[in-house]
Amino acid sequence: MTSSIAPDASEQPPSASGTGLTRRVVPKLVLSVLLGALFAWLVLRGGVPLVPGPEAFASVQWWTVPAYAVCVIVTHLFRASRWRFLVRPVRPLPFGDVVALNWIGFFAIFALPLRLGELARPALSKLRCGVPLSAGFGTVAVERVVDGLVTSLCVLWALFALPMRPSDDPIARALPFYGVLSVAVFAVALVAIALFLWQRRLAARLVASTVGLVSPAFGTLLAAKVGTLADGLRSIAEPRLLGGFLAETVLYWGTNAAGMWLLGWGCGLPMDFGHAVAVMGILAIGILLPAGPGLFGNFQLAVATALKVYFAESVVGSIGAAYILLMYATQAVIITLTGVVPLYVMRIPFGALLGQR
Repeated sequence: MTSSIAPDASEQPPSASGTGLTRRVVPKLVLSVLLGALFAWLVLRGGVPLVPGPEAFASVQWWTVPAYAVCVIVTHLFRASRWRFLVRPVRPLPFGDVVALNWIGFFAIFALPLRLGELARPALSKLRCGVPLSAGFGTVAVERVVDGLVTSLCVLWALFALPMRPSDDPIARALPFYGVLSVAVFAVALVAIALFLWQRRLAARLVASTVGLVSPAFGTLLAAKVGTLADGLRSIAEPRLLGGFLAETVLYWGTNAAGMWLLGWGCGLPMDFGHAVAVMGILAIGILLPAGPGLFGNFQLAVATALKVYFAESVVGSIGAAYILLMYATQAVIITLTGVVPLYVMRIPFGALLGQR
């Protein structure tokens, strides 16, 4: 792995003293715990226990749990490795660094409240490899928009192609509307990214001319950052890099859906691959909502809602609850281990994930 590179004075990740860090994080942590508790209450109110009784696990084929864990690891690897195509126009990085930094970033998103972990990967990429922060955020933007569009299309296809059950759950009934809305939002965001990259100089000039009216120095600095942000988007203009990124994106989401189908079958759910695609897409959109540490609450709510669209609520409240618990526990263990081990190996303090140098 590459050695640390001292950050430029013009662009440094935010730092904070212990007291300042506490003031920043504690209120967000309290809010996130309350949100997680709200989502968990909605799950319970909908008749799905967070920890089902032993009878819910009676039909589980237990060999499918470690098999699902292998699928999660492969999924995790493709999710991390595809980033090398996005960052290559900015700075080519060793494959080991690409995987390690992404796994740490995924762990930060999972562990920290209100998705504060989204800041970790650009900050660590700057400190470890010298990738400018704004360029790092540009690569994250491409990932989020492409993933959002892929999963939204999966949800839309599943909702209209697969037979749905009538449900009294208001969230489940609203899914078709939110599916269409999600596709529209991410499609517009993708067009916006393409236009921003195409008119990079115009965007920089507009920032310099508008902000510069208040502060010429800050306007010049911000215009430079806008240009650097576009560096993180350049891969979508290069067919070879875009093709590599999209190919591994398909492998990432395809392996993800396959693992969810295998675990569902192993739990005794009458699930086919299309149902797994629906669960995967609804879960991916559901965990975008800011929530508690460990994505607890919105994870369970998203999967329970997806299952209620296709299966009887009595099935979702028993076998489905076992499926949700096993899926969550498996993902939590793997995301934590693959994030903590690189943190230790690279000697990165946990405070760095919160912006503390």
